[in-house]
Amino acid sequence: WCPINDEGDFDMKLHTLVLIGVLAVAGVSTAAYATPGFGPGPFAGGPDLALKLEHMADHLDLTDEQRASVKNILQAAKPEIEAVRDQARANHEAIQSLDPADPAYEAQLNNIALSNGELATTGTLLAVRVRSEVQAVLTEEQIAKLERGKERMKKRMQNRFNHD
Repeated sequence: WCPINDEGDFDMKLHTLVLIGVLAVAGVSTAAYATPGFGPGPFAGGPDLALKLEHMADHLDLTDEQRASVKNILQAAKPEIEAVRDQARANHEAIQSLDPADPAYEAQLNNIALSNGELATTGTLLAVRVRSEVQAVLTEEQIAKLERGKERMKKRMQNRFNHD
């Protein structure tokens, strides 16, 4: 996959949509798992995720106006998303640098844990706000399509992990 259009030029719309999708995922998840290397956090992703998000946006048939609106919403939230991500990384690095033999180890670890709890709250509230703003741009039909897609994904995940 590459954001190159049929004429061989860089497709800014496609590139922007992928960026929007990645940022949307950041807004949908909480910061609790934002620590790099720790589970499927809001800042996890990669090329496969970007491709899936591009497919989802195409599936919703967003108009150019909707794409621009969503881009503006996510651009406005970007500093907050980056702040949560950066603090989560800092907390992760702080945990990695702790010395269990240090007498202050437990207090330092508790402080980082409290900070991670605050990040989870901040990330959750940010996610809900961004999701609400983005959904306000979508039509009822697009929202219904999105919900059906989420339900299908949920069922696939349940089937994947429920090997009775």
